[in-house]
Amino acid sequence: MEEHSWGTRNTDHSGCVPEISPKAKKWVVKILIIIIALVVFQGPLYMVREITLERQRKSETVRNEIAKSWGGEQTVKLLPAAAKEDFSAEITPEIRYRGIYQTVVYTSKIKINAEYKNLLAGTVGEIQLADFKGIKNIVATVNGKNLPVDDNLKFQLPQGDSKCEITLFLRGSGNLQFAPSAANCHIEFTGNWNSPGFTGDALPEKRSISDNKFSAEWNLGKFSKDVKKVGVDLCITAGTYQQVERCFNYATFFLIVFFFTLLAAELITKVNIHPLQYLVSAGAPVLFYLMTLAFSEKAGFIAGYSISAVVIVAMVTMYAGMFLGKILPALIMGAIFAGSYLLNFIILGMEDLALMSGTIVLAVILGVLMILTGKINRKPDNEKTDLLQ
Repeated sequence: MEEHSWGTRNTDHSGCVPEISPKAKKWVVKILIIIIALVVFQGPLYMVREITLERQRKSETVRNEIAKSWGGEQTVKLLPAAAKEDFSAEITPEIRYRGIYQTVVYTSKIKINAEYKNLLAGTVGEIQLADFKGIKNIVATVNGKNLPVDDNLKFQLPQGDSKCEITLFLRGSGNLQFAPSAANCHIEFTGNWNSPGFTGDALPEKRSISDNKFSAEWNLGKFSKDVKKVGVDLCITAGTYQQVERCFNYATFFLIVFFFTLLAAELITKVNIHPLQYLVSAGAPVLFYLMTLAFSEKAGFIAGYSISAVVIVAMVTMYAGMFLGKILPALIMGAIFAGSYLLNFIILGMEDLALMSGTIVLAVILGVLMILTGKINRKPDNEKTDLLQ
């Protein structure tokens, strides 16, 4: 009967289950350590993520405090319903800071032209606003004559047909919206902001966005009854805390990449890496997220991410050089680690393709691991070799 080799065989013929070799046991133990470490390090990752969310909540609190003193989100509506309305707004945004936190506020010049038909005697017009303290000034005319406006933004309209013109200087924060009430309404926004978001019940028919300004235009007719409001949100694209928080979506994934990079280095160099060195090394990619948060608050996300990646890659490369005892493998390992951070940064910018990109990367990494581990415990029948030989 032909005998096959499977590491070290049992000498007793009572069973046919092969005995696991010492080297195989070593790798099983290390993989178990990696699995345990992945579970344990979820604790620190969770704590750093909670710190990020707490800072984000603090930022929102500061934003609300600034809005209370400057003016909050504004919605403008004119009553009674006119036969025709024309809204236009020139918006001048600026960023206000309180400590390390920031928010967007704006000053706007709003013009409202309204045409009324067959008004009854004693009809009262009204400008409805979300936040009255944002009003800087208001000028109104009807049929070319000055129109007194009281403290509640109400005014007396003449009987019959009339044309009303209102110029409103208004402060606010976050967004500015118009609520049309006429069957025929034209709305236009312009401003010097490079990342506006268009909000409300309908997207603009025309829009233009460049590096330092934008414009948007709506034309609403009698078939647009479901459009209650439209407007512009002056948001800061992917704010610091949002971007740092998104990093955590891939934290476990890149921690796995890090551990298996160590395993690959050990397989290739034949240097025995101590389990403690696996654990100490893994502290670096966990520290990366806290460091990114700290630097991003001061220098912005891109600078914070870049500085943190450079520091962590340098630390890991230096430590790998110490326990591997070889410069070239340590540099290669550092390059792979740096590549993973670059890849993570690219994926963060690919919101719609992030899942597909991450899946492709995971498939590539798994394929490399298959190549590296495919010959474990494999040997010719005529040789007495041990694991990984």
